Amino acid sequence: MNKISVLYNLHHLYYLPQFLPVIREMEKRDRFDLYFSAVIDKGRIDHQLIKQAVAAIPGTFIDAKSEKARQKEILARNFDVTVFGKSGHADEYCSANTLAVLLYHGIGVKSCYYTDYNPRINVRYVEGPYRFDELKRRGISTELVVTGFPKLDPLFESENGAAISSELNLDPNKATILYAPTFYPSSIEVLGESIGELTADYNLVVKLHYFSWLLKKYRHQKDLFQKLSRKYSHVHLLPVEKYSIIPFFKPADILLTEASSVAFEFLATGKPVVISDSCHLRKKHRIFYRQFQKNRLDTEIQQLLNFAYHFDNVFQLPVILKTAIKEKSDYKNRTADLPEKFLGILDGKAGQRIVDDLIERLK
Repeated sequence: MNKISVLYNLHHLYYLPQFLPVIREMEKRDRFDLYFSAVIDKGRIDHQLIKQAVAAIPGTFIDAKSEKARQKEILARNFDVTVFGKSGHADEYCSANTLAVLLYHGIGVKSCYYTDYNPRINVRYVEGPYRFDELKRRGISTELVVTGFPKLDPLFESENGAAISSELNLDPNKATILYAPTFYPSSIEVLGESIGELTADYNLVVKLHYFSWLLKKYRHQKDLFQKLSRKYSHVHLLPVEKYSIIPFFKPADILLTEASSVAFEFLATGKPVVISDSCHLRKKHRIFYRQFQKNRLDTEIQQLLNFAYHFDNVFQLPVILKTAIKEKSDYKNRTADLPEKFLGILDGKAGQRIVDDLIERLK
């Protein structure tokens, strides 16, 4: 039996956690030849980090001296399946007979979830019923299949958070906050150095967005938390190589973030989410806020973030955190119906369902 050739076309390293459960399932089946490739963009460290991250996965990495040469090499190989984390330019990287798959990298509040639409995509795997219905309502004609969100599959593995707590040297007598700010618009500039003192009664695990490390205009965010992690023993900054946030859900008692994908992802844990409504905006976006909101954000799903605890003043944070911890059990009961709505089936088998579907399509 000929094996199925599958290319994972990675635009950014932070797409990999969404792909990994599918990759692992393909490894188990022994019916696939796996290939990986990363977009080549002069001056970016992304390409090398992706190459290092996939080095431990059985498969072949397709490299080239330029993006044009990489594209040519991919087309020449005529893959059976190519998996994308976003659909832009998918038509330029697929041969005529290639099954083009979109496994979108996020489920957050940006409008690009819906506007990232390349008709070359044959099938899009969707996490849950809410997004499925919205994509249909907005006229997306690509075939949609609800599978759950594979990025969350590792939550259902047997390991608990004890090993990670030990690795990070977290104080067992303190509750743990997982702070996962996005790069823009972000609460980092609003909270500033004060977050160190305001969270002194907790362990603070900081998972910065990849762009806070990668892009020059956001590196002040990384610099701030490198400084704070040296100054405060309770502040633990995760390095850029820790590209998946999911393992850090387990030791966390609470998530602190803004309106972002991770707020929805964390619903899978049943633990409280705290959202900063005060975020830094560039001057032009403050002046033309309505246009910024319309062009960048999905205002409908923003309104659905009412399941979280919200604050808009830095000095409200300690009270909000105490309230969220105190009401932890009530919060889980109050939000019990939301994980299935936004995330679909939560059983650790989303990757398996995707692979099953692909095999069926390729018979």
